[in-house]
Amino acid sequence: MFKRKCKFLFILVTLFILVSSFSLATVEPRTSSNDTDIMPISENVPNDTEHTNEEVPNEGTTSEPEIVYNDLYLASDNLEINQLVDGNVYAFANEVVVTGEVAGNLFICANKVTFEESAYIYSSLFVVASEVNISGYVCDVYSFANKFTLNANGYIGRDLNASANTITINGLVRRDAHINAATYNIPSDNGNLIGGNLEYSSTTKLDIAEGIVGGQIKYNEEVIYEESIAEKVFDYIFDSINSLVYTFVVILLALWLAPKFVDRVSNMNIKKAFVSLGIGIVSPLVIIFALILLVFSSVASLVSVSAIFLFIAICMSGTAFASIYFGALFTKFAKWDGKLKFVLATLISTLAIWAISQMPYIGGIFGFLIALFGIGTLFVNVVYRKEIEIKEVDQEIKE
Repeated sequence: MFKRKCKFLFILVTLFILVSSFSLATVEPRTSSNDTDIMPISENVPNDTEHTNEEVPNEGTTSEPEIVYNDLYLASDNLEINQLVDGNVYAFANEVVVTGEVAGNLFICANKVTFEESAYIYSSLFVVASEVNISGYVCDVYSFANKFTLNANGYIGRDLNASANTITINGLVRRDAHINAATYNIPSDNGNLIGGNLEYSSTTKLDIAEGIVGGQIKYNEEVIYEESIAEKVFDYIFDSINSLVYTFVVILLALWLAPKFVDRVSNMNIKKAFVSLGIGIVSPLVIIFALILLVFSSVASLVSVSAIFLFIAICMSGTAFASIYFGALFTKFAKWDGKLKFVLATLISTLAIWAISQMPYIGGIFGFLIALFGIGTLFVNVVYRKEIEIKEVDQEIKE
């Protein structure tokens, strides 16, 4: 489970880097459901030259929106995006409210996201949230949420791509909609809501009224598939073999490239083991924060990509590093000598860790803690020297 989470994080960050430097959509005029032109919000503001002879009420009490000519990075608990941004916007928050305009792409990761009627996104919206509500204009939408709602005042200038538990469409999608949900709310009395084609996935086929979709409707039936006992057994066997092979490769590389590291791990005492667990819990948080700063830095973009790959490799190898420690304990308990027996003991430890990790309720937590312990073991024994080496140096000095 831990390795799968790392792979998912790696895919998200990689996509984040790839799409952050360019716009994926072009701007099209905003239209309503009857296809009449609506000018961009900034063009709806009256020109000052048209009111030179009129008295401006409450002059000085209203503030002009902030204009940002570069990419904007925002992070907060409750966040309002009310700027006029000539670039991309990256937002991380618990709740995000969008009232401004964004000329580039908008990336949001939050619990709840709301687009007011004044919101205007000229390019693509990429959002991962629990709840998404859109009442403004967005050119393209790529959404992954628990609940996605396109309100009556919402307008998507091009395509809607959304996956959610519940999808509600009351506004207009000018072109195609590709959606996947367990529950759909598409009213039959709001006229044409999807100008192009509709492709949707569900366990049951929807009864969509005529005229709601301007193009063709394609239904992809979702079939709930249950694995047989033989398939489940095969998956368990394959997963265990995969863990053994991965640990075997790691231990061979460690013995070949860093034999002193293996010796240090083998001679760790109980106190050092607890220190490793603590460092394993803290270090990923620190590293993730540092990686976010590197990703946001245009100077260190190549460095950040290399650092991300290295961090993913370390996370995936956490259980293997922990197995080295427990394998060393096993050899001491069984009084086994030799590298071959040490490798065998490490593989036995890996298999035991994997078996406990498959247990319901406690297995996932156990596997996660073991992986963190392995990460901490790596950092502790790379930075610090083992006590035996220090004693040997002190003895040589005395002699």
